[in-house]
Amino acid sequence: MNAKLEAIAQLAADNLQKLIREGETDILAAWDGCLLEAQAQEQKPKFRLSYSITLDLDKNEADYELSYGVRRRLSITTKIPDPQQTTMPLDTEATVTLHTSTGTVTAPLPVFRAAVADFRREAKP
Repeated sequence: MNAKLEAIAQLAADNLQKLIREGETDILAAWDGCLLEAQAQEQKPKFRLSYSITLDLDKNEADYELSYGVRRRLSITTKIPDPQQTTMPLDTEATVTLHTSTGTVTAPLPVFRAAVADFRREAKP
């Protein structure tokens, strides 16, 4: 292994132990809180210990950081909008018409959405 990386790894191991010793009381209190919260929510307890190393190459410094606790996150995934593509406002009075080789069918938008959701559930392996 590269000597510089080996030195960083050794410092990381030493500093991880040092940070855990220094924060032991708070870490264990958060651990207990996680267990109580999971029990109250009737969920499996998951407690995160995260250790990161950030190298500031300009200053030739390394920052070692330990974080802990229950992670909470909210997220939404969307398609990236295309300003060249116009969108049509769809309300509950809108209809969807499907043309096939055997005929045409028109359904209200809520009925169509429900049918697509059912199809996706059934199609999952």
